[in-house]
Amino acid sequence: MFAKKKKKSPLPAVRRRAGQSLREEWDRLIDNSLPVCIFGPLMIWAVALAQLINEGSSQPLSSRFWFGMAVVATGAATLWYLRLIPQARNLVRGERGEQKVAEALEDLRPAGYRAFHDIVRDGFNIDHVLVGPAGVFAIETKFRSGRGEITFRNGEGIFVDGRPEEKDSLKQARGNAAEIRKLIKENCALEPWVKPLVVFVGDWRVKNEWKSTDVRVFTPETLLRHIANQQPVLTGREIAMITSHLERSAKGS
Repeated sequence: MFAKKKKKSPLPAVRRRAGQSLREEWDRLIDNSLPVCIFGPLMIWAVALAQLINEGSSQPLSSRFWFGMAVVATGAATLWYLRLIPQARNLVRGERGEQKVAEALEDLRPAGYRAFHDIVRDGFNIDHVLVGPAGVFAIETKFRSGRGEITFRNGEGIFVDGRPEEKDSLKQARGNAAEIRKLIKENCALEPWVKPLVVFVGDWRVKNEWKSTDVRVFTPETLLRHIANQQPVLTGREIAMITSHLERSAKGS
């Protein structure tokens, strides 16, 4: 009698890490573009070299044609590659920014908070969701190079060194919060107010000029102080229920 083989239990899904969507976009960028940039010109040069060797001097125009094609292909690939550099730089910076915020949020774990990262929704992702005694927070992370002051003026927007923020970070944060509130309502039959936050990573100071607003803007350091100063609004049972369902949403697909 042969012993029955035990069925292998499926491996548990792994929680998504901070910046995973940016890393996946980086991988797609490299996989789709880099082979063309490298191997396209190499193939033309190989053909040109083979043509030159085979023809000798009998048909110099044909050889010159292939060398011309090689030069054109190399130039086009170089321009394509140069265009990839800023995209790749932004993706790497964004990933590092999200990882830094994720590390900061871990400091709140002893106070009863749980952080979930890179929750993928339909066509977009939510960088971080924090759940704990003070409630639920949807966090949009932004990385900005350089240094200086970021000013948040309620009703006007965010200004980086006096210039308006390029993207509407406040709108993104509000949309993220609304999506998380909808997710919790559908799965937990709870309707907590999800607080939208924007966190800027980099060597910046944040100056808030506002009276009343649903969105707040922080650096990673000031974010932790803000959370620590909030009053409890959720019970332990509500926190457990919400985190249980967010845990499933934070699994990789």
